[in-house]
Amino acid sequence: MSKTAQTAATDTDTDTDTSKNPPHYLMWFRRDLRIHDNTALAALCERANEDNASVSAVFFLTPEQWQAHDTSLVQVDHIARTLPILAKELQSQLNITLTVQLCSSFADCIDALTTLCNDNEISCIMANHEYEGNEIDRDEQLSKQLAKDGIEFVRWHDQCILPPKTITTNDGDSMYKVFTPFYKKWRHTLDVSTIQMHEAPAVDSDYKIKLPSSQTFANTIDKIKSLSEKMLSDYQQTLEKNESLQHIDMIAQLDRARDAYPAGESAACQRLEAFVDDDINNYDVSRDVPHLHATSQLSAYLTIGSISPRLCYLQANAAQEKLHGNDGDNEDINRWISELAWRDFYRHVLVEKPNLIRHKAYKEETDTKINWSYDTDDFEAWCTGMTGVPLVDAAMRCLNATGFMHNRLRMVTAMFLTKDLLIDWRLGERYFMQQLIDGDFASNNGGWQWSASTGTDSAPYFRIMNPFSQANTHDSKALFIKTWLPELKDIPNSILHNEDKMRKELAKGGKFADVDYPAPMVEHKSARKLAIAEFKK
Repeated sequence: MSKTAQTAATDTDTDTDTSKNPPHYLMWFRRDLRIHDNTALAALCERANEDNASVSAVFFLTPEQWQAHDTSLVQVDHIARTLPILAKELQSQLNITLTVQLCSSFADCIDALTTLCNDNEISCIMANHEYEGNEIDRDEQLSKQLAKDGIEFVRWHDQCILPPKTITTNDGDSMYKVFTPFYKKWRHTLDVSTIQMHEAPAVDSDYKIKLPSSQTFANTIDKIKSLSEKMLSDYQQTLEKNESLQHIDMIAQLDRARDAYPAGESAACQRLEAFVDDDINNYDVSRDVPHLHATSQLSAYLTIGSISPRLCYLQANAAQEKLHGNDGDNEDINRWISELAWRDFYRHVLVEKPNLIRHKAYKEETDTKINWSYDTDDFEAWCTGMTGVPLVDAAMRCLNATGFMHNRLRMVTAMFLTKDLLIDWRLGERYFMQQLIDGDFASNNGGWQWSASTGTDSAPYFRIMNPFSQANTHDSKALFIKTWLPELKDIPNSILHNEDKMRKELAKGGKFADVDYPAPMVEHKSARKLAIAEFKK
């Protein structure tokens, strides 16, 4: 880890006792809930040891802000489960105490941080960049506030493998609008340079941060767990009052997510190792088969920062070199590395086009000419998995039950909503965020606009997935469909994968007329023609 160029702000207090105190620095955790290869944490610990400073850490639970951002219950739960683990690892490995504070909004975080700094003589805060609009505004306001008190606020790029604005077109001034040339340059940059892992050294600190007497603070593992669980319970109760989410069994969804995603950095690293050892060599083909569970399933950990994206790349690259030397010709590994690049790409796009956070399309000229539908019945049928299209319905019921959806199915369901039903992509984008354990704005927005043909590098408007042929190709034996739609267990696959046969056999007088499942709500060929005509306008 290279030495940081910044130096701690000097204390202007002339009190002789205060001047004898060693410097005190603060690590502000956000979506980077890990110890290893955490850029800001490593920089802060290194500087603290140079300056003989004590170090504390803080994380803010912001339920009202999360709700405003449509953060899913399962993701909030994942954060809540991770915090006690992080606190234990910080204490045992780095000798740092984590304080967790409940703050309703980002504005409250600014006031809380200012108070913490003043009460504890903190002269420097470090954190990793966040790229969404409200987060940027919060950081800018905080920076101005802290500057008035002579407190330094240093931020580092950490979410991406290569930071925003580092991959530009050959003229050096603009962001790539298409993924393929971006990926080529991204990959070339990594091939000719060395990725630096940032490991934090332990600090010589036994400082216990001074906290006001309040139930909104916690600085022991048990208290952090208790505070987080109380916040989660309140969050769940708020969501349960939302009429549009009444079809979600939130207790069952939480149970499934907890089983599928054990919390903490160690669990994430074990999952990465298992994927590289067992599944990455079949990724290019098996990633498109939803019942196999052959994807890395690391996205939930990457979203809250329980694992470093750089570590993911380095592990995959090491597997590549082990198999093929420097040839790099394993398509399975290359395909997974390209998924990491997509994650970077969408964050770079967000930095380039910050209006995306304000519900704007990347291609506004396309978006504004579409006569989007807002039919509530159609949208509810899609949300609840009752469209009459088996693959779409199975995918949506899986999402509702588990908080996760396979990537191939995200494209199929999104394209069905935006092309077959012509419903505004923003509604689907929001619903995904409300349910996904791995929901993050950049990737979710990018995926939805790709499917809706309004985004950067989007699918051409005439390329519309047929959900029946997609099922035949990627779920040929209907194993995934029949798992989530048990009412269809006795219907032959040849019928499930054929829209005309489905209509005939489910209709009155049909062989499966007694099956409690709706007929397809739209005729795909007709819907495709209507969508193409709409986009041609």
